[in-house]
Amino acid sequence: MPGSIGATISLTATGANPIDVRIEATQRVRFVNTDTRPHQVQTNPHNFHTDCPPNNVILLNPGQQVDTAVFNEVKACGYHDHLLPDEQRFWGTIRVGTNDGSRGPVYSRGW
Repeated sequence: MPGSIGATISLTATGANPIDVRIEATQRVRFVNTDTRPHQVQTNPHNFHTDCPPNNVILLNPGQQVDTAVFNEVKACGYHDHLLPDEQRFWGTIRVGTNDGSRGPVYSRGW
């Protein structure tokens, strides 16, 4: 079903769970913040957030949830918590219509 939720990722005190999900093209991902601190999920690379724009979500305060935009492109999309970009426990991959691909670099240096 177009725009349906293909996977749910919880943001907890111990990290994102699960960190690697698979969805079909035309689906969305739901992020749920069950932590006591805010989180902001962004696509890689950090500071540019250009890999998979549907994965750029608003600030999630504790107890909130948000659905991404629809993923239409078949590819692997890395994500991280923009507020904690060095915390690997919040790094993950959304695989859209594929089992292949890596999550790409978390950081991209602009120089």
